[in-house]
Amino acid sequence: MKAAAVFALRVLVLTLVLIIVLMIAINLAGLAQAPLPSSPAASTPAAQAQQTASLLTPLLAYTFLVSLVTAWIIQSSRWRGLKLIAALVFTFYGLMTFISQIETIAYLRAKMPPGLIKNLFVMGGIVVVLFVPLAVLIMGKIRGPEQPHAERVLTLKSQAARFGILAIVYVVLYYLFGYYVAWQNPELRLYYSGTTELKSIYQTMRSTVTGTPWMLPFQFGRGLLWALFAYPVVRMLNTRRIETAGIIAALFGVWSFVLLMPDPLMPASVAHSHFWETLGSDLLLGAITGWVLAADARPTARGETQATSAGSS
Repeated sequence: MKAAAVFALRVLVLTLVLIIVLMIAINLAGLAQAPLPSSPAASTPAAQAQQTASLLTPLLAYTFLVSLVTAWIIQSSRWRGLKLIAALVFTFYGLMTFISQIETIAYLRAKMPPGLIKNLFVMGGIVVVLFVPLAVLIMGKIRGPEQPHAERVLTLKSQAARFGILAIVYVVLYYLFGYYVAWQNPELRLYYSGTTELKSIYQTMRSTVTGTPWMLPFQFGRGLLWALFAYPVVRMLNTRRIETAGIIAALFGVWSFVLLMPDPLMPASVAHSHFWETLGSDLLLGAITGWVLAADARPTARGETQATSAGSS
């Protein structure tokens, strides 16, 4: 009971820290002064209050969930100190910023104000560099010995095969959820294609392959990146395979909640369709990724004893 209360308190502290870090990052990256098209001006106190309320609830939800997942990962990690910080900076920057912004460049570059994408990359870097070390400190993993961990050493060929399979899984999930969840919204189809016409998935995929032949290889590459960014977290965890799958699912899915915050560059209906699309596909992808990449890991200090691990090898 005491451990649960301490964990909950740490999550609340992390939430407050993350909100402050986001504010700092927005200002340092120059996003607070960035001119955004179609951003409605709040001309009255009532309108300003409504704008604040529409931002505050999703902001609190997003920062709380990111903090909860961060705390879960750090508490379950056998790594400590600089090794843990470096791994989480790599993973969080990759998943929170890099993997989403390269897609922004591919799909929405023409809709973005000059310099905004660069500023978003900078903001993401500032957030992880400030937040991750503080999170490790708050969770009490800044010092101490690394827990023992038994795992089977895999060949480069075996690891490459896993990454390739996960990339294919990502592409399949990306287009299935993209079509059957997001693309069913006529406002979203109009936003991206200029028409509300709904073609069959076969026609849509054929149009993608013939009209933008680089798109499938691009998404396959993003699939490899999802696996690559998850890999350090899977390696650091000292958990049973099923819990590792749950942690990676949460790690992949939590970033979708940023789509619930107001975005002057994207209509709310479009953003909400993308939220359900990415939440479903990323949770499923994360669970599969965690399960596949943790196939060789055997927990020793928590969940199973050293003797049990040795006996199962």
